[in-house]
Amino acid sequence: MRPYFPTLLFLASMASAQTTITAPTAPSPSNVDRPFAGGVGRYQQWYSASSLQSGGFGTPVRLTQLEFLAGTTQTSTAYVIDMEVSLAHGKSIGLGGSFNVNYDDTPLIVLPRQNVQLLAGAPTSVVMTIPFTNQFTWDFTRPIVVDIKIFGNSNNNQPFLYNNLGTLSSFGQTARCYATNNPSATIGTVQQSIGMITRFTGRDGVVLYYGAGCNGEGFNVPEYQVTNLPWPGISWGHRLTNAASQRFCMWMIGDNRSTFGSGSQAVALPADVGLLLGFAANGCFLRQNAVASVWSMTVGGGPGSGTATVQVSLPAIGNYIGVSLYSQFFVLDPNSPNGLMSSTPAAWSIVAPVGG
Repeated sequence: MRPYFPTLLFLASMASAQTTITAPTAPSPSNVDRPFAGGVGRYQQWYSASSLQSGGFGTPVRLTQLEFLAGTTQTSTAYVIDMEVSLAHGKSIGLGGSFNVNYDDTPLIVLPRQNVQLLAGAPTSVVMTIPFTNQFTWDFTRPIVVDIKIFGNSNNNQPFLYNNLGTLSSFGQTARCYATNNPSATIGTVQQSIGMITRFTGRDGVVLYYGAGCNGEGFNVPEYQVTNLPWPGISWGHRLTNAASQRFCMWMIGDNRSTFGSGSQAVALPADVGLLLGFAANGCFLRQNAVASVWSMTVGGGPGSGTATVQVSLPAIGNYIGVSLYSQFFVLDPNSPNGLMSSTPAAWSIVAPVGG
């Protein structure tokens, strides 16, 4: 497989491995006193996908750090905040008053409960930095909800005077929900267009799945797992499961998910494979442009037990970090409902820097 990669991976120039953006954008920043100055409580802030995109994220990223800024006036006193931070994808409609209903997937604790320093600082300077214990993968299309639980502070757990840089007028970009006196509150007060201006640091290297597969023997839809992040110099793993056993299968990879072929022969993706082969439509869809492929054989004891593994040696040079790759398995399966094949969903992988 390795000889194919120069034609696939080197189509893009060297990309930055790490990006820091600020969201939401606010032409006239304001001061906000939530959540840190409010004492014990719970706080959620919603950031629209468009605010993160316009801030500078151009692809899905692994979020690795948050930073919060001092307000528009000098802050002269530092405090220690006993807190926990979680992230989740949010709903496109924004925030409601029920904290636990605002998530679109399971929240990830990115900072387990601990003491975090809130610094004194000059106007608009960074006064709190939260490096993540667990990286959060943002899918580029959904909003993000940051959930902050405050259990106490160095001011005897009481509110104090302190402003963070924020916005009061970022309609459609941000919103907040907060409750006082209880870090585990379930209901809070919602305010639209209001929130802290936040610096997000994102790192290249993600795997996201998209599309649906099609049935094989026994009406089992094969499943696909990319077993490790791609980065230069490693053996990159791909695993097929839930397929028919003792069948030829093909792993395919491409550099786009929008068109297959070129010029007048180009076909929009996804495209029905039956039609691409000149047969009747069979309900199995090509979801990447298939620049290269690897054949293998499934092993197992019957329908739905077939597995196969493909290992790809990635070149040990760094000029394709940040490149997007799209891959998918097909299984030649005469006992499938369409009499020809089955397929998996596809995977979108973005190459990470060395070491991840």
